[in-house]
Amino acid sequence: MKNENSKKIKLLEYNVQHSMDIREKPHIDIEQTQLLNEYKKAVDQSTIVSKTDKNGVIIYVNDAFETVSGYSKDELIGASQSIIRHTDTPLETFKAMWETILNKQPWHGILKNRAKDGSAYYVDTTISPILGTNGEIEEFIAMRHDITKIFEQEQLINRQFTDVLTGLPNRLKLLQELEKEDYKELILFDLDAFQDVNKLYGQAIGDEILKRVALYITEVFSKKKKQVYKLPGDVFAILCFDACVEDACKEIISTFIQEFSENLFQIGEHEIYLSIAAGVGYGKNSDILINANIALNNAKKLKLPFSFYNLTEEEEAYYVHSHKMIKTLKYAILNDLVIPYFHPIYNSQTCKIEKYEVLMRIINENGEVVDPLSFLDISRKIKIYPELTKIIIRKAFEMFQDKDMIFTINISIDDIRNTQTQTYIIDMISRFNRPHNIVFEIIESEEIEDYGQVKAFVKELKKYGVKIAIDDFGSGYSNFMHLLELDINFIKIDGSIIKNILHDQNSQILIESIVFMANKLNIKIIAEFVTSKKIFDVVTSLGVDYTQGDYIGKPNPDLPNLMRKIS
Repeated sequence: MKNENSKKIKLLEYNVQHSMDIREKPHIDIEQTQLLNEYKKAVDQSTIVSKTDKNGVIIYVNDAFETVSGYSKDELIGASQSIIRHTDTPLETFKAMWETILNKQPWHGILKNRAKDGSAYYVDTTISPILGTNGEIEEFIAMRHDITKIFEQEQLINRQFTDVLTGLPNRLKLLQELEKEDYKELILFDLDAFQDVNKLYGQAIGDEILKRVALYITEVFSKKKKQVYKLPGDVFAILCFDACVEDACKEIISTFIQEFSENLFQIGEHEIYLSIAAGVGYGKNSDILINANIALNNAKKLKLPFSFYNLTEEEEAYYVHSHKMIKTLKYAILNDLVIPYFHPIYNSQTCKIEKYEVLMRIINENGEVVDPLSFLDISRKIKIYPELTKIIIRKAFEMFQDKDMIFTINISIDDIRNTQTQTYIIDMISRFNRPHNIVFEIIESEEIEDYGQVKAFVKELKKYGVKIAIDDFGSGYSNFMHLLELDINFIKIDGSIIKNILHDQNSQILIESIVFMANKLNIKIIAEFVTSKKIFDVVTSLGVDYTQGDYIGKPNPDLPNLMRKIS
């Protein structure tokens, strides 16, 4: 097209540029004149041509220009080229065009123009500057081809593949794409009970919500380079060419569903929260849509947040549990049902319960006590673990504020890494009247990679007289050198060692070694999971300083009931 236009422009430069009839030039051969006139006639019949001066004022148009624009030559000559400009064409387009042609370069593009009757037409346009003998611009010549029919046909086709309400590709487009490419993964999202929203707020509000949801989903998944589709009803599809690792995919979907449920959709005076379910399918071509639908229906039937087409029953059960536990955690925090339990620790020398470990429990919607093994990992995934830590620290400090008793609180490497949690702990300690009664148990873990960070935090705590214990010591990752660096006061031997002590000679040898080392370092030893008198007698005979477990006393929310001797 560009080469053809260049030839035509050269011809018109010869014929039109100088505004004269070539037949008046006596020195031009008659045959050449007739040939050039035939070329001009052919150009006029197939091309929309106009000329403007340097300021964009029209000085020439051909018949085709009159026909397509609806204006006569008299109306066009002397008018600005903007007479045919359509308001839909961005100003940036014209700015770029003028910068190009004023730089003595041709400009090419597709423009939407406005005819005299207000109708729109589309032209494939080339505009070239005409230079004088001095090399400066004298005029501009534009050659256009009417592509309105082609453009309208494309728009009609696009409308067939576009959801009218949201502007997203529709189900037909999705099916077309599935036939073209070998996609690996398809996610379907379905708004929960959206028909109730329509009944409550009306169809207009419902439609507006769907538009907002479309924008929300598109914004999230376009960043991940996924294509979003709007399917019938209130279903959205996310098409992925490469399937992500399943665990990573579960994390992405779980996080999205959680954040979506927390997002407020403000429609006029209405504040609306929505929830959403998801189904994930794998496969080829249209099978992937069938599989995703099966997974989505399964999620809705079992009231799951999401379901994978190939999940095992065990995995389904885990995600049922996770979904329920997320709701329970939120319920517990909102209703002040994150509570401390107190686990007694017995001094083998004084034969008394002298301190208490503060443990976390939550109360669910049915009034049942939930153990942290059921919710701590989930709380980390949904990023409310720091809030749980702060609640237990606050309640522990409140309980022991007026009691001259030693109490211990568990903290993890997550707490130490979190600067806000660190600041909260230091602030609480600075306002506590008996900081020397506080023991922080740092949970030994393979996640502790930066002992320098742990050491700095311990050093800060020690300034206030706080004592430090290492929990789960001997679990397989413990390092004696770290004990020297951290300046700890207590070692709590991992429960897996204590539980086997009656039947495993190696467990006894390991405990003897830990006790020997600790005595040299002036560190006290605590044995947990002491569940019977036999275990109690063995660990005491091995020189363990403190014991803890069901034999000593079970965790209890009522502190005074624990204050007793072991007979």
